[in-house]
Order: sequence, then C-alpha cells, then structure tokens
Amino acid sequence: MSCFTIKEHRVPASYIREYPHALANDQEEQLYLAVKQYIPLENKKEDKRTPCTIIGAHANAFNKELYEPLWEDLIKESEKHNYRIVSIWIADVAHQGESSVINEDKLGNDPGWYDHPRDLTYLINLKRNEMPRPIFGLGHSMGGNNLVNVALFNPRLFTSLVLLDPVIQQRTAEIAPPGMENAPSSVAKLSTFRRDIWPSRAEAAKLFAKSPFYKKWDKRVLDRWIEYGLRDCPTALHPEAQSPQVTLTTSVANEVHTFLRPNYEGYGAENPEKKINRYTHPDIVANMRYNYPFYRSEGPRTFARLPEVRPSVLYIFGSESDVSGDEFNNAKLKTTGVGVGGSGGQAEGRVKGVTLEGVGHLIAMEAVERTAAETSNWIESEVERWRREEEDWQRNWKTKSLREKQDVDEKWKAMMGGDPRAKKRQKDTKL
Repeated sequence: MSCFTIKEHRVPASYIREYPHALANDQEEQLYLAVKQYIPLENKKEDKRTPCTIIGAHANAFNKELYEPLWEDLIKESEKHNYRIVSIWIADVAHQGESSVINEDKLGNDPGWYDHPRDLTYLINLKRNEMPRPIFGLGHSMGGNNLVNVALFNPRLFTSLVLLDPVIQQRTAEIAPPGMENAPSSVAKLSTFRRDIWPSRAEAAKLFAKSPFYKKWDKRVLDRWIEYGLRDCPTALHPEAQSPQVTLTTSVANEVHTFLRPNYEGYGAENPEKKINRYTHPDIVANMRYNYPFYRSEGPRTFARLPEVRPSVLYIFGSESDVSGDEFNNAKLKTTGVGVGGSGGQAEGRVKGVTLEGVGHLIAMEAVERTAAETSNWIESEVERWRREEEDWQRNWKTKSLREKQDVDEKWKAMMGGDPRAKKRQKDTKL
C-alpha cells in the first residue's frame, strides 16, 4: 500500500530555450512540464518534527515515476528521525516522460540541460506556498547536474543537495571520431540503436524481466518502468503502429539528443581552420577528450563551477558505475563548495561522499533502500543545522522594530567615521 497521495500539475516551462532547435516551430512556443507532488499520508500539522520539502530531478530517459519507490522508502525512513516530509516534487524534463507527450507536436531535436534548472526555478516560484523550508534537492545523474545549476542560480534556495552519481565532470557520453581504433564505448551509441517498439505491454514486460540490465533493478522500479516508461501507439514517431503495440515514453531520439549534441563540422576540434561558431556552438569546451562529431558541455561547465556551490552536498556514488570512477568522484569532493560564495566544502563538514558497493550508475533503481537510508541520515543532520541557523536569525532580527530593520544603524555610521558635519560644527564652536 502506498504511503502517499499524488497530486498532478501541468506547469509552464521557462522562456527562452537554450538552443533554438529545441522547438519544432516558433521559438516563442510554450512548453509545459508534467509534475507530480507526493504528499505523505501521515502528514499532520500537529506533528512537531521540522517540516521540509524535497525537489527531485531524474536521470536521462528515466521518467519521474521510477523514483516513487525511493520516495516511499525515504518517507518511511523519515519516521525514525526528527523531521517530516511535507511533500516531494518532481517534474519530467520538457522533452522526456509525460512532459514529452504533452509537448509532442512542439519539440525539436536539440534539448539543453540548462533548460530544466530554469524550469524548476520557475516551478518553485509558482508553488512556493506549498514548499516550506528547508528545501532539499535530490537528483540522479543528469538530474544532479540540473539541481546544482538551480543552486548556482539561487544559492540560498536549497539547504542541502543529495546527488546520486551526478554527471558533473570532464567527460561525457562522447564518442570517438569515425575510424579511431580502440575507441571507448558509449552509452549514447548503444541507445541510438536500441529497440523501441514491442507487440504489447505484456510482451515487453516479459522481455524486460529476462534482461540482465533490468534484473538488477528493485522490482517496484521495474513495475513502474513497464507502466510509465512505455506508451501506447500510435505516436508522432510511430504513426503506423497501432494498439496494442507500445513504444518508449521517452523516445530514443529524445534520449540520445540529451546524451550528445552534434558537432559534425568539427568546431573547436584539433583542426585550427575550424574556429568555434559562436552562434550555433558557443558552449564547446576546448579541452575535452572529443568534441567531434558530438559533444556535451554541461557536465564539464558545471564541474568548473562546483567551488561556488552554497548548499551542503551528499554525494552517493556506485562502486560499479561506468559514468564516474574514483578519479572523478574525488575531484567532485575536493572542489565542491571551496570557492567564493561556496559552503566551505569538506573541510567545514559541508560535503560528504558515500560509495555503495556493488551498485552501478543506476543507484535509484538498484539500491533504493540503501539510498533512502543514507539520504535520511543526511537530511536529519542538515535539518538540525538549519534549525540552529533559523533560531539565530529569529533572535537577532525578528526582535528589531521595523524602523531598526530599515534605517541606517549607529554601527554603520560609526564605521563611516561619524558625521563630518558634526565634526565641522564642533570645530566652529571652538573658534
């Protein structure tokens, strides 16, 4: 039995999109986000534990409903601690999941990762009255990157972030140029040629159950994949297919266009004749391993700004992850929050890393209970810190009168060296 009720929302996405070809028609066209709000059944106002809000963000091609088992376990874990979850919010990015169905006739082929942080910021501003502080962010893979960028836009919004193997590093899903020997494998290449249509939902379920890839998943997650990860035909990309055939809710095209962005011309690559085209490819990171024939800049660009991250961060890594090994994990831990405007990082106890043994990149699918336990312990400690800071603020600020809060205070005047006119009058009096 579920431990929450679900409210569904359709919220406008932000304007304007990162790349012009993210939209099929006019650049002014309005996209929408499919949002779900999970409200614990035992959420009572008389509960004296500190109320908090959680904002979720999903991985590429893993629609928002796959995280429901994690929310279930996190709510159960919270009952052991001195905080209560008022609600959990998560949206499908505009070109994936249910959002992609809503926007089907409007989507192009060039989505940007930075669009969703802007969309989430807009969502939070619209629904702020239903989101009591402290607000925690929990993001997986691309979703971790998304939440860090929300925090960079608005450093005080999140009290803390929990990032599950986030794609924030000097490497992406890039592939080597054609003809290169011993080129590394790429998940984007595998996804490009994956199957995307099945005779029926039941037949697809049988095949998924036999797949080594899906056998690692928590059964609850797999059940939701079959329910929400597939949609009935026909669709815009499969107009000839008919019910009971099903296809992926997030199309292969929308998945792979999120993994990589084309740079067929080779801008910014080793050829000096190919200078970066600042109109079409202004965001190429020149020192990447490969920028041709594809690139993806948001991972390395966000990594460069990790020192600025203000909220505390719990990183949860998977020991078997093929996305981020020890080198990249350690780099994240060393740099997060250590710069101007940052939290102070590991040295001040504001950044921590946990590695789950035997778990791959799909942490939220493979290790639901362990992830919920680590997350809940972290939230409790950060809620305590937030509460102390709030009490200090209340004591030092709320006791002042409105005039005291608005006027120039005496300490300011003293630090300005006092009123020069008063000194002049005093001098004139002596004369």
